[in-house]
Amino acid sequence: MDHEFGTSFLEKDQIGWDWFSLQLQDGRELMLFQIRRADGSIDPHSSGTMVETNDRATHLPVGTFSLVPEQYWQSPESGTRYPIVWTLTLSQLDLQVRVNAALPNQELRTAASTGVTYWEGSVLVTGKSGTSDVQGRGYLEMTGYDGKSMGPMLGGQ
Repeated sequence: MDHEFGTSFLEKDQIGWDWFSLQLQDGRELMLFQIRRADGSIDPHSSGTMVETNDRATHLPVGTFSLVPEQYWQSPESGTRYPIVWTLTLSQLDLQVRVNAALPNQELRTAASTGVTYWEGSVLVTGKSGTSDVQGRGYLEMTGYDGKSMGPMLGGQ
């Protein structure tokens, strides 16, 4: 589900990202990401893709979806606070889901290699697609919550 291209291209003011890869029980697949800026705004390069059961892909530009953190977990090891429950709303697709961490503690601390501390792991999905219930599972990666910009750490500007 995860293959990363271009981490080293983050700009100085891009503090981190929230990346969702979700497989819905109805056969659709959803990928959404937002790049967070140091001033709290969302980078305009944030976007997503919905893949329908017939393999038709719909591009989801920033502004067509919202990712709202609802609940947090604080790491006892790093002290970093991560959102572990999210509400994702895609009005144009009439889809609203709640994404919950399967386990709160999925933090990775890589002091011996990249020096990056981030949260990456399994999530569970429940919600509504139109009037129908929808469920699913997926993967969530969150970086930059420890306050250190990801760009300089990984070779960017």
